[in-house]
Amino acid sequence: MFNALGIIAYNNTNIYIEGLEKYRPIAAFNFIGRYRLVDFPISNMTNSGMTDIDVYVNGNPKVMFEHIGSGRHYNINSKHGHLGLVPVFPDGSRANVIPDVEMYYENMAEIEADPNDYVIIAPVNFIYKANYADLLDQHAASGADVSILYQRIDNAKDSFLKCDVLTLNKQKGVLSIDENLGATKVRYLSLGTYIMSKQVFIDLVKKARATSSMYWLKDIINECCREMDIRAINYRGHVYPIYDFASYYASNMKMLNDENMKDFNDPDWPIYTRTYDSAPTIYLKNGTTRSSFISNGCQISGNVQNSIIGRSVIIGKNAQIEGCIILPEAVIGDNAVLKNVIVDKGARVIHKKDLEGTETDPLYIGRRETV
Repeated sequence: MFNALGIIAYNNTNIYIEGLEKYRPIAAFNFIGRYRLVDFPISNMTNSGMTDIDVYVNGNPKVMFEHIGSGRHYNINSKHGHLGLVPVFPDGSRANVIPDVEMYYENMAEIEADPNDYVIIAPVNFIYKANYADLLDQHAASGADVSILYQRIDNAKDSFLKCDVLTLNKQKGVLSIDENLGATKVRYLSLGTYIMSKQVFIDLVKKARATSSMYWLKDIINECCREMDIRAINYRGHVYPIYDFASYYASNMKMLNDENMKDFNDPDWPIYTRTYDSAPTIYLKNGTTRSSFISNGCQISGNVQNSIIGRSVIIGKNAQIEGCIILPEAVIGDNAVLKNVIVDKGARVIHKKDLEGTETDPLYIGRRETV
């Protein structure tokens, strides 16, 4: 039996996805049409054998309660484990100033009562495939107080701005956790994944809260780098980061590559999600698709290529869709031409028929807007 409590953490205020986050928390973002971002860390945990998981969510929690439900579709048996949702603001406000430490402290009685000896904390905005049982074994064998998952990147000057990066010594010891300001090309990107004993986690939360009302968990870990044994574990697989609007678009588009999709098309490591009783997609009036993900319940009468189409989307006659992400229940009118556009849920492209963004700066049509 896996001996770790899983915590799915929400992002600090450095990460904000313009447009999309106005309507839902990052954990609830759609990804490649079928999934929500929270599905990936939960699936990593359940596939690794973890049975006790808490999902901390800022923003409106309604969609998350609906999506997660009892947790049964994540292969969690409620008699022998739990999948809980801990909302920051039940009224739907965004947590601009509520650090994760405060939420962990408020939930401390439940954390202390949890029977597991370790805690594994994972973010929702870094998508990767990892066996946490193996990572926990590496952590335990190292004797470290805290282990942090990281990946070496060579484009830190232009990408991953405001994300956390690590400064390491030759033994992979963590000297500091810093914000990437784009000053150096090569950095060690923190994947926001922390492994430690439950007692170390409790001590760090209490110390952080006693130090500053504005401390996040990463802040107290950074402060303790000199007095604790904090080490980095190198992750060598594919990582799909979501830290701004452009990276959300880019990470989705990367999944249209056959090699990348193999990460999440593994029958031995399934990605669990809530399923819907939608009708199959139908193709009308010579509708065609190429190199795209098409979800259930769509009606397609136009041409779709290199795009991701969510559930119950309508693509009108002679519409041309290329390099787009169309979220559920959107309507694309007849003869519309869209390239490099993200169309949010329920939006209608009816009047303005020619819309184009770029691969680095995609155009955004807001939720339920009519254009």
